[in-house]
Amino acid sequence: MNTKYLLGGLLAGAAIGVAIGILIAPQSGAETRTALKKGTGKLKDDLQNKIDDAVSFVKGKLNFNHDELTKNQKEIAHSQSSKA
Repeated sequence: MNTKYLLGGLLAGAAIGVAIGILIAPQSGAETRTALKKGTGKLKDDLQNKIDDAVSFVKGKLNFNHDELTKNQKEIAHSQSSKA
């Protein structure tokens, strides 16, 4: 899944949810603000977890590619030295 679209979807969904929540909220203003703070805190935590997962995934891919490149370089160097 493309991370750019995932993050965009999360942010758009959160904005729509907040707008609808404010419009139909049966609570007082203070209660609504408290609920919004809790909701945005949860959204922030969820988004941070998604970002951490994406960073871990990319780091893993980079490490794998680095290891493969190193292995291939060693194989090429070995094959070149055995030809000489």
